[in-house]
Amino acid sequence: MPNLDRSDRVILAELQSDARQTNRAVASSVGLAPSTTLDRIRELERSGVIQGYHAEVDLVALNRPIQALVAVKVQPKTREILDDFIEQVWALPETIAVHLMSGQEDVLVHLAVPDTSRLQRIVIDNIASLPGVVDERTSLVFDHRRRAVVEPLDSEISRGPRR
Repeated sequence: MPNLDRSDRVILAELQSDARQTNRAVASSVGLAPSTTLDRIRELERSGVIQGYHAEVDLVALNRPIQALVAVKVQPKTREILDDFIEQVWALPETIAVHLMSGQEDVLVHLAVPDTSRLQRIVIDNIASLPGVVDERTSLVFDHRRRAVVEPLDSEISRGPRR
């Protein structure tokens, strides 16, 4: 894991909050020369800390207002079955994320669809009927929050919120 100093952390926070800002704006926030800031950004990209840049989109504007999480159990739980399942589910245009997990369920599929009829069809026809699937639980997502800025954690144990 790369050793991130205060300047790297500020660069990461700045780019996560607005990746379209100029290098000069990032440099100003960090308090470094633009050339030094650009070198640091390139190093963060090269080392894999920054994996890419993207545009945040509104699912409602894309006619995908209904989100659901489908927890799936497969048997036998083999690499081949899991890989095939994930490949087929990932190919569905309604899928926006897939998580391989430990615990009672093996895979968590995040879907975004236009309506509950489409959700039902996807779950029954395209997920529950796949080879190896023995159980699925579908939960509607009422609210979804994601941190826009994710900061590195220190290696010490987190104690949770202070009271």
